[in-house]
Amino acid sequence: MSPVICMVGMALIAATPKPDALALVERVQRVYTGAGDVTARFSQTYYDKLRGKRPTENGLMWAKRDGRVRWSYRAPARKDFVYTGRAAYFYEPSNAQVTVFEQFEDSPLANAIRCLWGQGTIVDSFDVAPCDARCQDSPDGTRSVLLRPKEALAAVEAIQLTAETATGKVQRSIVFDPLGNRTEYAFSGIEFGAVVADKKFAFRIPDGVNIIRATPDGR
Repeated sequence: MSPVICMVGMALIAATPKPDALALVERVQRVYTGAGDVTARFSQTYYDKLRGKRPTENGLMWAKRDGRVRWSYRAPARKDFVYTGRAAYFYEPSNAQVTVFEQFEDSPLANAIRCLWGQGTIVDSFDVAPCDARCQDSPDGTRSVLLRPKEALAAVEAIQLTAETATGKVQRSIVFDPLGNRTEYAFSGIEFGAVVADKKFAFRIPDGVNIIRATPDGR
């Protein structure tokens, strides 16, 4: 066999996701597809490559089976991210500011956000691979995979998805950006099947706030 052909073949084998990486993602998808509405507590921590760790934020998340979601940050400052099914809003009361993401439902950003807790069709939007050197250690009883966006997505180079091997519940997601920074999301108290009221995903822009309009890809 030609050395060139051999090298190409070895490169293709190395680039092919291991079966256990795909198996984990498929299990997560099955679990969340049949989960109905999902509620959870979350924490979010941003690590700046140059300035280090920023204060951890925490709050509550509600997700409908149809993809609508609300993240309500409770501490250290109140903020809300709401996807109504058509548009998405990020409301910061302390800054009197709302960022509006129009045409959000079909954007790469929407797919990235859904995959953080296992919703959406992950393999349609991301290439699945075993973890590499950038991955953080996974707690006992969990396994991690690395997801790379198939479409370019601002501020997202890859996502580490960590799920319980026994239940398929997502315990942690880490978003790595091209500059070497990362944002870690940890989920706890995950409940499946709770009926979340539609009003939880309604949002009206308050009077007097500054409005920023973001492009569909989140930039």
